[in-house]
Amino acid sequence: MDPRKNNKKSKLYVGWAVADITPPKRVALVGQLFKRISEKVQDPLNATVLAIETRDEKGTCEQAIMVSCDLLFIRAHTQKKIQEVIASKLSDFDSSKLFLNAIHSHTSPGVIDDEFYDLYDTSRDEGIMKPSEFETYLIEKVSEKILEAWNNREPGGFSWGLGNAVLSHNRRTVKFDGTAKMYGADEPDFSHYEGTEDNRVPMLFFFNEKKRLTGIVINSTATAQVTDDTNFISADFYSEVRQNIQNKYGKNVNVFFQLSAAGDITPINHEYIYKRAEVAMLAKKSITARQELANRMFNAVNEVLPFVKNDISYQVVFKHTVAKINLPVHHPQNLPFYITDDVTPAEIHIIRLDDIAIATNPFELFIDYGNLIKARSRAIITFIVELSCQHSGYLPTERAVKGGGYSADKYLVGPEGGAVLVDKTVKLLNEMWTE
Repeated sequence: MDPRKNNKKSKLYVGWAVADITPPKRVALVGQLFKRISEKVQDPLNATVLAIETRDEKGTCEQAIMVSCDLLFIRAHTQKKIQEVIASKLSDFDSSKLFLNAIHSHTSPGVIDDEFYDLYDTSRDEGIMKPSEFETYLIEKVSEKILEAWNNREPGGFSWGLGNAVLSHNRRTVKFDGTAKMYGADEPDFSHYEGTEDNRVPMLFFFNEKKRLTGIVINSTATAQVTDDTNFISADFYSEVRQNIQNKYGKNVNVFFQLSAAGDITPINHEYIYKRAEVAMLAKKSITARQELANRMFNAVNEVLPFVKNDISYQVVFKHTVAKINLPVHHPQNLPFYITDDVTPAEIHIIRLDDIAIATNPFELFIDYGNLIKARSRAIITFIVELSCQHSGYLPTERAVKGGGYSADKYLVGPEGGAVLVDKTVKLLNEMWTE
C-alpha cells in the first residue's frame, strides 16, 4: 500500500535537543552585500532539533527529524554531510527524512565558499573562522544533538494553533511608471506595495504524556532581520522570543522557528508609512524594535496556548514524503554570491500530522506562491517552510519580474518554475489525504 494513503492513527513519539552553534571565533557575517566581520556575540545561535516518529504494534510507521538553524540559509552539501553522519550512526532512522531550515539571520555566519569577500588576507583578517571551518563545526554540533533528540524520544502528543501578530510587511514598492524596487514608500513616485503580507502565526505545541509542554513550533513570515546591518553575532529578535517563552513556560521548553514564504517580506520595523509612529511608540514603551516584535510573537503564543492544551492528540496520522522535483532554470549573468546551490532537482519535504501539513522549499519564496499552496491544500492549515534543504535564491512572481528591481532581477528559478513548484507541492500534499 502507498503509505501516503494510509490514514491509520499510531502512537506518537517526540524527541528534542538544542545545539549551540555560536562560532568560537570571529566569522564573516553574510546577508549584506559588503564585507562584515563579527566583533562580538550579542546572543547565542541555536540549532533546535525536533525528532518525531509514529509506531504501531508492528513497529515504526513514519519518522522525521527537523532542524531549525539560526543561520542565513542552508547549503545542500551541509545537509547531505549531516545526513551521512546520521546514516552511519542510526540504524533505525532513514537519514533522507532529516532536513534543515534557516531563520535568515543577517547576523550569523554562512556556509558560503571560502573565496567570497576576499576575507582571508592574514595581514588584516588573522584569526577569522573560514566558512569551511564553520561548516565542520556546525556538522559536529548538530549531528551530536540529532542523535540526542532521536535517542531521547518518548511518547508524546501535539496540538496546533493559529495566532495573529503584526510582524512583517511587503517590502517591494511600485512606482507610477510600473517599475519596482525594494523599499521606497517615502519617494514621491511611490504608487503602491507590490504584494500582500501575512500576519497569521501557525503554531504546533508538543506535550509529554503528563501534558507538560515540551516544545513549540512557530511559523511566520518575519525574517530575522530587525538588526541586520551590524557586526555582532545574533539570532535577532528570535532570541528574545525564546527568552520570553522560556521565562514563562520553563527553561526546558524548546522553541523551533520556521519561515513561511517571505522572499518579498521584511520585518515591520522597516515599513515606512507607520515608521515614525512605531519609533515613537517604542520610545514610549522604552523598548527596542526587537523586543517589540518578540513581544508580539510571544503574545500570539500566550493567546493560543490556553485553547490548544486541552486538545492534545497522542495517536496521530503521520506521513512524510521526500521528493526531488525538476524546475525550469533561468540563467542570468552575474548571480549574487548568496545564490549558492544548484536547483535541479530541488529537494522538498511534505509532512502530514493529522489535519495539518508542512511543505518545504529551498527558496526565498515570494509570498504569493505560499498563499497558492495554502489555498489549494486539503490540510486545515499548511506550514510553508522556506530556506530548507538547500539555498537557491529568490523565486519571484511574474509581476515582480515585470517590475524588476532587487530580488526580481537575478534569479535561478522564475515564475514558470514557481508554477511547477506550487503544482507539485499541492499534488504531493493532497495525495496524503486520499482515502
